[in-house]
Amino acid sequence: MMPVATPAAAQSTTEDGIRAVLRGDYQAAARILKPLADGATALDPAAQFFLALLYHSGLGVKPDHLRACGLFMKVAARDQPFSAQSAALAESMREQFGAGASLCIGDERWQGGPPQSFFLGPEHRVVFADTSITVTYRDQDERILQKLPTGATFLPVQHTPLAVTQPLAARRDFFQLFHWRPDAAGNPASWTLGWWLCEVVGSQWFGFAGEENLLVVRGATPPALPDATSLVVLRPNVRGEAEYSILSGPSPRSEVIPWQGKR
Repeated sequence: MMPVATPAAAQSTTEDGIRAVLRGDYQAAARILKPLADGATALDPAAQFFLALLYHSGLGVKPDHLRACGLFMKVAARDQPFSAQSAALAESMREQFGAGASLCIGDERWQGGPPQSFFLGPEHRVVFADTSITVTYRDQDERILQKLPTGATFLPVQHTPLAVTQPLAARRDFFQLFHWRPDAAGNPASWTLGWWLCEVVGSQWFGFAGEENLLVVRGATPPALPDATSLVVLRPNVRGEAEYSILSGPSPRSEVIPWQGKR
């Protein structure tokens, strides 16, 4: 079932978001500022600054000091009116984090490039970065911190929507993450392909399955991904349930993917 855009979400300027903050309509402000602050293109430092204030204070959004710190760092890196204040706030927050300050990252990346964003519907988005996965659904945000395996090379994330009929007729949004792991650091002779399967339901992120040994390829550099459908298949089974089938590796198998939505 697709969410319906609200009138506040239809507003599209940073000024609209700031006006919503000033009148105390913090949820509307967050809806307006999010796509302007951390969208795929044309990021607005003013929107980033005010969204960071919302995350820092927990007004209109779930408090997230790491995300606030990262947004302040992004603003501080650019020459504009909020730079000095943002730099001071970010530095103060990093001092408070202590040993956890390394998790406060301004310029988040995904495998050397920009974060990968997927739009699942109005006000519904998933963003993959090296240190986190962020799910935004209407007024809700969930940010899952992650630590990728050392030395592993991740391939572009694959979004696999699946139409099922059981236990309810619905579209389910799955994400497949393939990664190559070297057999030795520095001078590898072979690479092993691993796979993770996850699902987004509303603002929630669910991990279901994985296989660490889909394929082994000899070589000094990570190879390209072969045809993924020769390794793993996602499809409705004969009963209309979502199912994955692992076709290669040491333990080929098929499993029904548990239903996580509301019945």
